[in-house]
Amino acid sequence: MPSAVIGVQPGTPPTSMLSLDDFYVPAYRVALKGQNQPQLQQDILSVTYRDSLTDVDSVELVVDNWDPGDPIPGQAVQGQFRYSNTNTFDPWQDIQVSMGYYRQGADNLQLMITGEIVTMAPNFPASGGSTLSVRALSLLHQFRTQQKTREFTGKTDSQIAQSIVQDINTDIKKKLTNITIQMLQQEVDSNIQTNNEQPVPFLEMHNQYPIVFLMQRSRDTGYDISFDDVTDPNTNLRTITFHYRSSASVLQPTYVLEWGKSLISFQPTLQTAKQVGSVTVTGWNVQTKQPISQTVTRADLVQAGEKVIAPEDLGVTENSLSQKLEVVVDRGFNDPAEAKKVALKTLRQLAQGFVEAKGKTIGLPDLRAGSKVNIYMKAGDNQTPPPANKDRFSGTYTVTSTTHTLNESGYTTDFTARMEAQVSS
Repeated sequence: MPSAVIGVQPGTPPTSMLSLDDFYVPAYRVALKGQNQPQLQQDILSVTYRDSLTDVDSVELVVDNWDPGDPIPGQAVQGQFRYSNTNTFDPWQDIQVSMGYYRQGADNLQLMITGEIVTMAPNFPASGGSTLSVRALSLLHQFRTQQKTREFTGKTDSQIAQSIVQDINTDIKKKLTNITIQMLQQEVDSNIQTNNEQPVPFLEMHNQYPIVFLMQRSRDTGYDISFDDVTDPNTNLRTITFHYRSSASVLQPTYVLEWGKSLISFQPTLQTAKQVGSVTVTGWNVQTKQPISQTVTRADLVQAGEKVIAPEDLGVTENSLSQKLEVVVDRGFNDPAEAKKVALKTLRQLAQGFVEAKGKTIGLPDLRAGSKVNIYMKAGDNQTPPPANKDRFSGTYTVTSTTHTLNESGYTTDFTARMEAQVSS
């Protein structure tokens, strides 16, 4: 399959999707140990890339493993296994996978993942040809190199995240000198100001992988983790920029998707099982060892300026949301304010799950976890964006995971998302 291009460039997400005329032949590129492997393209049957806000990115290749060879007179069984007995896809190799479209003869694919092969699984079926499944994990997998114990005092959550990213950068550079891992200072400053972050008197990372600790901390504080991965084609220097921020701070939608046009299918779910009117967090004071208990309500969310969908926004009558959800946290707090912050973020995360959705669209390499989409359930008379309507599930969604699949049927992107706001009228 030939190399490909898509008109959307990294770092410049459009406010609306490109014209469908800009999408031509789906294509991919695979590089092993930094070298393109065009000879593999005729044997790779499918490419599947996955990412999410809570786990490391991965890619899976399904490869034709059978070479029938030339006929040999008098030999009943002919051919040989093409890759399972070679070193082509051995684990621990560096791999790069790009996806997109071939358009106007240009070669500018979107890099999806740079990672490490972790599994090679040949399949020898009772009937049909043999295939080989190859799975790789992104560089985040390599960040899980050493468990550490570290204390943080007097830093805000974004400063703690930045410090962890700096430590990861130091560790990775010992093995890979052409990589820089960073968290931009202006984003840290913006988080502190926008979200009114306060210094945490004391926080301990105890015998954990720093990247895992950061993921867990992000769930406590209601932040999302995503990153940009850019390689300079002239110097081959790679820069990975971490984004550690509230989803509410991502203001620019990446795409406008319309059902019946660019949105192939859409399945929103309105769920109330986990919706509550208040959250109680209990713990203890790490200094005095006295119990700490803090309760927050939906009114506290509104007062804090959190943008979440309420049942009344969708015309749903609240029935039993006054019930409490008690969250017992198996760790201490420095003061009641920290416990209240955890309770507030827990309630926010629950409220964000009021409407969750699954969708499928044409293959969009730039549609990744952490980006936003505007979903419109009614076509908009060829306007971009289409005019607002009163459909209950039309609105702005934060993408929580994506699956990009390229095979003989074409290139599609499946995604999951949570509703952040309705379309403004």
